[in-house]
Amino acid sequence: MATRSTYRNFTLAVYCTAYDVKRMVDQKILENSFDAISRHIKIDKVYIENFRETTIIDKETVLKVKSFFENKGIKTSGGMATYLAENHRFKSWCYTRPETRETLRKVVRDLAEVFDEFIIDDLFFENCKCEECIKAKGSKSWKEYRLELMEDISRNVIIKTAREVNPKIRIILKYPNFYDHFQFVGYNLEVQPRLFDMIYTGTETRDPEYTMQHLQEYQSYLIMRFLENTKPGGNGGGWVDPLGRRTLDRYAEQIRLTLFTKPKEITLFSYGGLLEFIRQPDGSYMPVSTLASVAGRVLDETDSFLDSLGKPYGIPSYKPLNSSGEDFLHNYLGMIGIPLEITPKFPSEADTVLLTECAKFDPEIIDKIKNFLIKGGTVIMTSGLLNALNEEVLRELVAVEYTDKKAIVNSFTFFESWLSPSTHMYYSDTPIIIPQLKYATNDAWEFITAMDKGSGFPILLQTSYAHGTLYILTIPDNFNDLYHFPAEVLTQLRRLFMANMKLYMEGPSRICMFLYDNDSFIVHSFLPNPALCNIVVKGRVKLRELRFNFEPKGFERGSETVFSLRMWPYSYMVFKIE
Repeated sequence: MATRSTYRNFTLAVYCTAYDVKRMVDQKILENSFDAISRHIKIDKVYIENFRETTIIDKETVLKVKSFFENKGIKTSGGMATYLAENHRFKSWCYTRPETRETLRKVVRDLAEVFDEFIIDDLFFENCKCEECIKAKGSKSWKEYRLELMEDISRNVIIKTAREVNPKIRIILKYPNFYDHFQFVGYNLEVQPRLFDMIYTGTETRDPEYTMQHLQEYQSYLIMRFLENTKPGGNGGGWVDPLGRRTLDRYAEQIRLTLFTKPKEITLFSYGGLLEFIRQPDGSYMPVSTLASVAGRVLDETDSFLDSLGKPYGIPSYKPLNSSGEDFLHNYLGMIGIPLEITPKFPSEADTVLLTECAKFDPEIIDKIKNFLIKGGTVIMTSGLLNALNEEVLRELVAVEYTDKKAIVNSFTFFESWLSPSTHMYYSDTPIIIPQLKYATNDAWEFITAMDKGSGFPILLQTSYAHGTLYILTIPDNFNDLYHFPAEVLTQLRRLFMANMKLYMEGPSRICMFLYDNDSFIVHSFLPNPALCNIVVKGRVKLRELRFNFEPKGFERGSETVFSLRMWPYSYMVFKIE
């Protein structure tokens, strides 16, 4: 067995789809394609798929491919993908039908006979609405029916069948990137992570503008942290693909942000997707891999400093399992430089907690807020959660109401006290639509205000409760408009969110911060142009950049030290506070 070089801080896996495995029957294609990919990246493991859509790979072929990789010193695991392609959309199997269950059992048996581990790709959902499903659903909601159905399929078809064949089998369930919508198609975060040996995280964010999901770049990091907190120690890794991108930067960024979470493993999807084939003069095709070259550079670069970072952390944001509301807002806040950590458990021991609309799914949320405030904590509530809890907030916390009125604003100011008029106005580069919040004078105070034709509308309200402080943050109708808030407004928000942390950032949106518990941090720009920002650190300190080993010059400002940085497009720096 060959010995291969590896990365220091993570293992690298490549996923081979059933289509890839089918082509690997040709030994020449297998050898040449492996050479094209492996010259750029250090592969520790491959997932070998035996089923995708309607393609079934026979056991003999799977064993042949498995043997090839193992002879190269590469570990092997199985894989499967259960879906049907229909009009360029993903259509699930109908798991209501007995024949579907039997097909699934056969696929699982074949995998369990060959491998001691297999992963289920993130197409293991249920969106069928055939007549049989409609009848079986009965009076339940689709969400209720699908959660129950997919728990049954997970428990009694996949896991039971696999363990009957191979008692030592490890089964990994890969979750897709749409974490706020899992429960609507049967992904059950309350149950499945306990059933499966490991879970895995889809960190594919692709293009935030020109793809259907419009996922923000920061999500490649944040969803990893959320699923790690959902199954601590049981999140096997992050999974990236090169699809849906305009530039290679987007592919590199997804890999990089996945690695910023310090995962056990990262998987590149897919083996065939990494390849291009160049026609030769004799009519044959030579495989090459531009994507593997890009991935290899990012993997090597990030591996060089990951062991200098501590454990990732951020401002905790409570998201009950199987909840939704203000969907994916967390990632927009991350993109304006607020480091977040989504947690499925209410962080009662934290200093500060962010609560978005999804917290409404906890029937005890008002009591938890009150207890948190009584102990001296800071609660930052979004306008979406206020809307969901309007009457309860009014009765128990503060006289603030979400109304059905809107305001179109583009100027902003701050009020330090009710006696001090604002002295500066700050302007957005586009009009922004916000909901109007109504509040009672002296029961709540405007800290940040948006203006329109002489009238003011609160962006940030504050009130005291026992020993704590409650803030209510107005979220624009279009979350993307957060990026258009003036830099001065964004700085005030960062100072609020990060008041109990050692540092915060001054500057424009689309520059992110990633924090670690050993006083290291990363600053990453997703801007297409050069930009200036300040890193403000409490106390008299120095910074050292870890990749290039230099110390940026800082200056003292009161009790803080300020470091000015020039961020090049799509670049990042890694620092340690000294």
